[in-house]
Amino acid sequence: MKVKKIAALAIGAAMVGATMGFASAQPTVPNIPKDFFVNADGTPNVKIVVGSTAAAMDVASAADIAVALGSLLYTSEQAEVQNGYVKVKAEYAPKTIWKDTIYAYNYTTIEAHDAVADWVYKYEDLPADYWWNGAGYDMTYNDWKSWYNFTVEIKDKDKIKDEQLIDWDISVKNIELKSKNPSDWDKTYPPKDADIVITPGNVTVFVDYKLYNYTYWEVSKVLDGYPEWGVDPEYQNTTKWVIGDANDVPDNLVGSEVYKEGVKAGDTFTVFGQTFYVLSVGDGQFTAGLDKGEAWYQVGQPQAIEGTDWIVTVLDISIIDQRALVVVKNAVTGQESDQKILEEGQDVDIFGDGKVVLKLLDTFVGIDGHLIASIAARVDVQTWESGNTITYDGIKWAMTINTVNNDTITNITLTNKDELKGNPVDFFGTYNLFYKFEMKTLNEVKLKDAGYTDWDINGNGGDPEDKDFIVAYAYICLKEKEGKVIEKELKVGDDVLDTDYKVEGIYGDVMTLKPVTSPITVMDYEVNMDDPGSNLILIGGPVANSLTKYLVEQNISQVDWYNSPGDIEYIQDALGGYDVVIVAGATRDETKVAAEALMEYLAGL
Repeated sequence: MKVKKIAALAIGAAMVGATMGFASAQPTVPNIPKDFFVNADGTPNVKIVVGSTAAAMDVASAADIAVALGSLLYTSEQAEVQNGYVKVKAEYAPKTIWKDTIYAYNYTTIEAHDAVADWVYKYEDLPADYWWNGAGYDMTYNDWKSWYNFTVEIKDKDKIKDEQLIDWDISVKNIELKSKNPSDWDKTYPPKDADIVITPGNVTVFVDYKLYNYTYWEVSKVLDGYPEWGVDPEYQNTTKWVIGDANDVPDNLVGSEVYKEGVKAGDTFTVFGQTFYVLSVGDGQFTAGLDKGEAWYQVGQPQAIEGTDWIVTVLDISIIDQRALVVVKNAVTGQESDQKILEEGQDVDIFGDGKVVLKLLDTFVGIDGHLIASIAARVDVQTWESGNTITYDGIKWAMTINTVNNDTITNITLTNKDELKGNPVDFFGTYNLFYKFEMKTLNEVKLKDAGYTDWDINGNGGDPEDKDFIVAYAYICLKEKEGKVIEKELKVGDDVLDTDYKVEGIYGDVMTLKPVTSPITVMDYEVNMDDPGSNLILIGGPVANSLTKYLVEQNISQVDWYNSPGDIEYIQDALGGYDVVIVAGATRDETKVAAEALMEYLAGL
């Protein structure tokens, strides 16, 4: 059989191995170094040898190995990337918004009570009047509980139409602590472990829908000063704009104008993330339904309103008159409407009770010739008044609705109707509110033994007392539930996030492919065994490949190829000072299995 020489094409490293499949049961490949296969300059350092009497399957195995070898024929060097960018990612741990010390018993607070020697040695003896009053630590727990309050803002939580610009301004008061071990706490000193309890009516969320476009100056230094010569630095004012509510007035304000008066009839807006389509606005009230968006309905094809049990069937469509005849049915209760005519742009209350309101937006003929109606749906239409309840994350909230001119919702205040309890307390999936108690001790005798001269904690001037003097603290802390992850694409000259660094240059590994210019697959009779000129991969056992036969006869190869299930043997300094890898098996099929194993090994180098 005449066997032609095979020339392998070098192809990209990322392409080979990712798309090839290999047999599930493969021989073990010995640890063959990469430089056996390829030189440092990316050129091949090996030839693949096929026996002159080899079967066609051995030739195919040689070709497969040649292709796999092509994935290694490249050089890589670092070079500056022109007009490139780098993607950076910064992960920030959850941020503590604030931490209030609500009880403090230590040297400073004892001294403030004019009782320098009033130290205690047991938790149960901690005094009752060291709770925070806003300026010092002299309140009782009950006084603190009725006084303590805080506010926090969560940005961009609700929206008008598609603009998510509405903040939640949260106020909390009358926080209580509930010890997890009631027998260990008499409501005087702070509990060691406790839940935070906020009773109904003590959390309010102010949602302001009136927005302003604020113009302000951003001041930046453009030239450094020379104070030794009396030259001041130079600053520049840059005009900026920002959208916000009445609480978002920026520094260096230049002016403002109303961006949105509020929510009007025909608007879609959200309250606590729940979407409403407003039909009308009155004095302290509005009529709206849950907005289910628009969908295309084909004549004769029943279709559910998204997220509901209501099924709409369009019976007929008039393209000329822009009308649609529909019927609506509840898939669960079986309630079904009479036939209703929808006219373009008009809201139709299907059952007359606000359960389903449909509006025909358009009619047209589809590409398949079917008549189609575009219909907007609102469900559960009702009139919302102050005192009505909305639910968020399982908690009920009472609404107070403020309107102007009987046509615009300016703001809504929500007040908790349910108790919030826990440690931490979850604030709208954004913050955690924690309570923590801390107690530390210090011993006068140990202080003196350690060499301290100022060991007299209680200031009585006597001998050191072998007692543990206590200091104690209690904290309320508001912390982000999750940290931030910021990803940004930077080019040369950009600042690196919140640092003083700039991107000076972008460098990367540039890969240069080394195409094969001469055949790397040869016949066994073409190899000079005294000087092969390169390392060798021998395909086939002693029956199929004369070089393999020679290595077996010289006891250089140690594998029993006549009974081999498919093996790969790596022999160093085998022929003329060059290394050899034998890829073979007892049959051509087993040689193929060994070749596939070597291909997978090459893909991993």
